[in-house]
Amino acid sequence: MRGPTSKMLRLLLALGVTAFAAPITAAPITAAPTDPWPGSPVLTRLFGLPSSRAEVLRLSTELHLSAFQMQSLRRLRAGEAQVARLGEAAQSRAQAQAVNVQVAALRGEKDRKARVILGRKYPAFRQWLRGWWAAQVAKSRQP
Repeated sequence: MRGPTSKMLRLLLALGVTAFAAPITAAPITAAPTDPWPGSPVLTRLFGLPSSRAEVLRLSTELHLSAFQMQSLRRLRAGEAQVARLGEAAQSRAQAQAVNVQVAALRGEKDRKARVILGRKYPAFRQWLRGWWAAQVAKSRQP
């Protein structure tokens, strides 16, 4: 295959392979294989889908999050959207690698901000997200 289609496929492959690299942060983020945080757009899915409104209320209630904490988590969703847009302009392997560095930095910053926003509730937030994400994945696999 030659031409722009071949070039795009190589780029997507390069982005896909390197997108799973561990984020580069001062404090390493330990994530279990089923842990979507911070690599997946969980906040986009949680706060963006109308079908997740009950889940947002459940998160707030179960973790006793303040209105400020909930609003701050909603604002973090913008960073996830930024990550999704980054790869659109990359047209070479070097650009794809630069995008991966930016993605890792944005994910690390998202995690850092969530830790500040949630304080002592951060571990409970991570645990809640793992359970919620697993349920989302299970629902998506149902026929």
